[in-house]
Amino acid sequence: MPPVHVNLTPTAYAILGLLRERSMHGYEIAQHFKPEEELGQVVPADMSTIYTFLKDLQEHGLIHGERVTVGARPPRTVFSLTAEAEPLFLDWLRRPVARMREVRLDFLLKLYFAQQFGPAEAKALVKAQIAACRDYLERQKASTRDLNPTSFESLVLESKLTAAESMLDWLNRIASRVVPRQRKRVSTDKQLVKKRKDR
Repeated sequence: MPPVHVNLTPTAYAILGLLRERSMHGYEIAQHFKPEEELGQVVPADMSTIYTFLKDLQEHGLIHGERVTVGARPPRTVFSLTAEAEPLFLDWLRRPVARMREVRLDFLLKLYFAQQFGPAEAKALVKAQIAACRDYLERQKASTRDLNPTSFESLVLESKLTAAESMLDWLNRIASRVVPRQRKRVSTDKQLVKKRKDR
């Protein structure tokens, strides 16, 4: 099935990535975006923001919710991916980031989820991003050849070149360190309270 064409934000893709692992309710999803959690270190988001994204993803037909009741607890909506979401997520995951200013956010999210597939998938992503970064550098260098080195435009391009070169250096350094990610268990507020009581 070809991927559907929807313009999603990095946070929306991250939610799809979480739900690709397993179905979750909104509160559980939101815990992953706390600043102290791995995803939250890249793209922190509060609960109201996550619920807004969940609503949007439902409207796009990429997730569906099912009301579930467990014991005497109030019913919760558990979200799952639809068939259309899987190819869309994988297409995003395996496509290198074209704009260098978006690498820090987009690429780190992609790498986070690529590591679930094992070292081959993660290394392929890093390799593709290195190639994209080199292509970007070549285009920028070609643009500077006929510029007056004292012009403002030249200074702007030099700034872009410096940032891209730094990013390329970082990508080359991490290429050999990419390994499958061990999922860190995200604690809910109730679990944290229980831990404090047990101490």
